[in-house]
Amino acid sequence: MPSTAPAPAVPAHVSRPALALGPHIVTAERIREDILDRNPDYPARQAQTVRVALGNLPGTRRWFRPYELVTSPERTAAERKTTTFGDLLAAAERAAAEAMATAGVRAEQVDCVIVSSATGDAVPGLDVHLQQNLGLRPDVSRLPMSQLACAGGAHVLLTARRFLAWNPAAVVLVVAAESLSSMYQNTRTSVEDQIYKGLWGDAAAAAVVTAEQRTPGLRLEHCFEYTVPHTTDRYRKLTDHRGDHFASTRASLRSVTDLGPALLDWLDRHGGRALDFGVLHPGGPAILDRLGALLGVDDAFLRHSRGVLAEEGNLGGATVFSVLARTHGTPPPAGGRGLVLGIGPGVTLSTLLTTWSG
Repeated sequence: MPSTAPAPAVPAHVSRPALALGPHIVTAERIREDILDRNPDYPARQAQTVRVALGNLPGTRRWFRPYELVTSPERTAAERKTTTFGDLLAAAERAAAEAMATAGVRAEQVDCVIVSSATGDAVPGLDVHLQQNLGLRPDVSRLPMSQLACAGGAHVLLTARRFLAWNPAAVVLVVAAESLSSMYQNTRTSVEDQIYKGLWGDAAAAAVVTAEQRTPGLRLEHCFEYTVPHTTDRYRKLTDHRGDHFASTRASLRSVTDLGPALLDWLDRHGGRALDFGVLHPGGPAILDRLGALLGVDDAFLRHSRGVLAEEGNLGGATVFSVLARTHGTPPPAGGRGLVLGIGPGVTLSTLLTTWSG
């Protein structure tokens, strides 16, 4: 189905999301000082650069596992893989069960489950385990997606909206779950690598999407996805003897600039850039600043995205749902126009124009 297809007549309402955040709260200051302690051979200039860069990422992070275990050099790749999947499945089950209860949906009523997780590598995947552990029907449609990373939250909503266009009576359960702290390791020590260690957080999130409005919240309107050509090297998940880790290049800071023309053109074709609220996850504070400048929005528009990054960390695809949960706490006026947006590896953009239904 083309990404620029006109919006169907079938509405798509997102019920209030549910979150299962990592229970262990870690200060960004502890991460910064520990990174410097573990790298005593840094040249003075590099040590100062890391100190300043991580010092610009204050606040706390939410991890599934205790700090000492996450950062232990004794953890093997197999241990990381096993504990990560177990943590994600438990958190995703809690979030999905709460989301269904909030929407007044029973397990047997779910027609489709859409799951995004770039860190929960397993066969069978989270989608099959959730189907069985939640008691979903054996004939439920499953749409697992494992390479979306930070774009995952916006993309599962985009996919749910399209599914409803094909099947207006469906009840769709969307789940985004990431344990980004599981990729914390010291085999790569560039400034960019250390910055990500200071950003990571863990969470699972879920929501129900239906044509019938079940709670106040988002009504999904237009959707759009776009990939910047020749950018597969900017964000990558790599694997070595210690397990998975995340890598990026300095060119990642150009991602918003490269996506900008396509995003603004799409907004102009669907009613312009007059927006009342944002549910945004561009990855980190610096890229969020650039996105805000591109959209011409004020600090209030970005406040929930900033709050999640500062108090919980970069939660991958689950970030969009944490931002949405905060939006429910201070809701826009009914009929307010909003933008849901995620930027992920590729460089990819998944975004939706929405209205707030009170």
